[in-house]
This record gives sequence, structure tokens and C-alpha cells, in this order.
Amino acid sequence: MENPLRTSSVFLPNDPLLLDQFLSPLYHVLENYSRQSRDCPEITDADFLRLGCLRTLSQCRSGRDFLQQQKEVFDYALPRTSFFDTLHSSRRLQMLREASRQLCQKSPSRPGSDLLAAFPELRHRPVLAGDGHHITHACHALKDDKDRHVTPNSLYLVCLHSGLLLNLAPVQGAGIYRHEMPVFRRALPGFLQDEGRSMQRPIFVVDPAFIDNDFWTQHRLIRQSGATLITRMKDNMNSENRQPRSFNAKDPVNTGIDGDWLVTFPAGQQLRLIQYSDPETGHCYQFLTTELELRPGVIAWLYLLRWRIEKVFDTAKNKLEETKAWANGVVAQEIQGHFLALTHNLLVLFRGFLQSDHAMEDEKLKTKREKHLQARSLEAQKRKQKLHPLHLKMPLIVQLSLQFIRTLRNQIMKCVSLKAALPQIRAMLTAYL
Repeated sequence: MENPLRTSSVFLPNDPLLLDQFLSPLYHVLENYSRQSRDCPEITDADFLRLGCLRTLSQCRSGRDFLQQQKEVFDYALPRTSFFDTLHSSRRLQMLREASRQLCQKSPSRPGSDLLAAFPELRHRPVLAGDGHHITHACHALKDDKDRHVTPNSLYLVCLHSGLLLNLAPVQGAGIYRHEMPVFRRALPGFLQDEGRSMQRPIFVVDPAFIDNDFWTQHRLIRQSGATLITRMKDNMNSENRQPRSFNAKDPVNTGIDGDWLVTFPAGQQLRLIQYSDPETGHCYQFLTTELELRPGVIAWLYLLRWRIEKVFDTAKNKLEETKAWANGVVAQEIQGHFLALTHNLLVLFRGFLQSDHAMEDEKLKTKREKHLQARSLEAQKRKQKLHPLHLKMPLIVQLSLQFIRTLRNQIMKCVSLKAALPQIRAMLTAYL
């Protein structure tokens, strides 16, 4: 049966279905930038993308649950075998991977949307926070040699400028354990090569498990791209020599910086060490980096902003309820990871569309953040401490409220038009129920 909700072109009518508007950036990428798309009459590539994003958004507990929803809600009788076969298609994976990356590259930046605008030296430098994310294994998943299931784990990168998410590579699953750093080492050069000119002098903000000085200073593609690392100092790392570097202590961005050094470690590695004491709590942090140009305060803040990727994972787990693998196998695991990233990014882009085209903002989140900062400031003053001045300049992080996601999901399931959905969406962005 032909899918009644299929968008055949990105040239939408004046009042498109809400679902069509939500998916339009993805269809635009598929039609204009995809080299992997093929004619598949039973389930087209556009339908495959739509179905994957809908399943991520749907809260369905299983594949059969999702197929039943498609039939009963959208009147789309989808062949069961054909649908499940797409989750193991290497060709579909290549198309999906390309679409996901092109969506991040081609999405236009909107005025005021740069989350790192407080740091003008980062305007033309990609900044990506990386980490792994575990989910529960699928039914009948393969076990290891001790008859234990291996939880699927994938590496993700989140752009700290835009809040958009990329699935980098699967780490473990299908009965096989792997550490994240070796997978990261194998995946990153190919990622940099694929990104080409758009990924010059990128900065990767990662946890201490990703420290590998030989990789960051000697790999050819890393050197060619100018990629640098920011991470935390491990407790068991001892430096042999410290050469102090000068910095402007009067610069508000450098508030809390206690020192900036070049340090040498017993194995001969030389890295930059920055010590930061949070003026609000007094907690002391030490950061290591291969980045030699940025102000020390920028280095410290980029690592502290790394927790934004945890907000994305929280959205996946607690708001989209993507906690279990859809199917067994590495291909299915990677496909699911790309759909998680795509759906998150479409939500972010749709919220940006609401702001730019309909003057809608998530007022309740802004109000909540302002009250939270006021309360923190008062508590700090009681301790004769203060908030870092950047807290007042940094824009609201890309945080998707559960109420916004629920409303969008409910309106999509009702098959309403964008115009009909806007009043309900506006109400849910204004105040909590």
C-alpha cells in the first residue's frame, strides 16, 4: 500500500502535515546530497528514513508494536519481513550514515543559535564532545564465552556549537566486549576524512580514557586536520617538569584559572596542563590538552560544557525511551544509533524553525534556568563565593523538554497539519502543565 504520508519533495505546501514539516530537512538532504540512495519499490529510502525516525519518537516497545501502530494510526500496512530486513541492510546503513552527516553539515545556522558565541576564537572551529552510550541488548542477543549478554555500546559526538549529534561507531555488542579508545582511534581518521574541509582544526572534548599522546600528535590525518584534544588529568598521572605559560588573569573568561603549564610525563609526552578552581564551589580541576592557542579559560569551559552530551543521552533514555536494541547484529546497532542521532537533530532543528518562523521559544525552560541561576548566585554569596561571569553570558543549552517532545509526538500521531498543531505546541512551550 502506498504510504499516504510520504513527502515526495521538499517543496512543501503552504500548510503541510506536521510530520512532513518535521522531516523536511532530512528529505532535503536525501534529495540533494545523497549518493547512496537507490530505488526500492517496497520500502523506499525516504520511507526507511521516516520509519526509523518515527520509531525513535514513537515509544513503541518492539518492532511488532511499531508495525501495528503504523497500520492502525497511519493506515500504512508495512510488510513485516521487509521492514525487519532493512535493519540489517549494509546499503541502507551507508545511505543513513551519509544522510545523518549531511544533515549536520547542511543545516543552516540561525542568528543567536551558536552555543559557543561567548568565545569568538571558536567561531570557525568545530568543537565536539565524545562519549559512549549503552542500551539493553535485544531479545536472543548473542552471549560471550561465559554465557553473558554484552550490552550494546556506541560512540557519539555532539557539536557544542549547535547541539547536533552524530553516531561515530559501534563499540561492543553481539557477544563481544571492546574498549572505547581503540574503536575511537580506528573511527576518527575516517570521520575526519569524510568531513573534509568542514572539519579543519577540530577540537575533541573527551574523558580521560581517551588520552593517547602518540595518537593525537603522530597520526597523519590528525596532524593534517589540526585536530586537538581536551580532557581531564588522571589522578595517577605524574608530570616531571612544568614550564609556566603566561595568561591574562584580568580576562573574565580566565576567572578561576590558577595556572597554565607545559608539562612532560615520564614516557616523554608533552601536554598543556591547566588548573581551574570553580569560583562558585571552590572545586579544583586539572585539564590536559594538545591545544596550544586558546585561552586557558576557554579550555576549562569547553571541558565543563562536555556534560551537554549527557543531556542528549538523558533525552534518549528518559524522554525518547530508546533503552533497548531494535535487533541483533552490528549493522542493526549502527542503524539504530544513526536514527537516534537523526531524531534528536530533527527535534533541535524543528525547535529552531519554531523560533525563527513562528517566534516560539521554550519560555518555561528559560524561566526555570533564570530562577536556578538566581538561587545558585544567592547560595554562593552566602558562602562568600560567586558564579563564574560566563554563566550569565552562555545561552540556554540544547535541552529538549519532555513536554515539548510529548506534544510533538501526540500531534504527529493525530496526523494534523502544521497550522493546526501550532497553538498546542505554543501552549506547551509557554508553561508546564
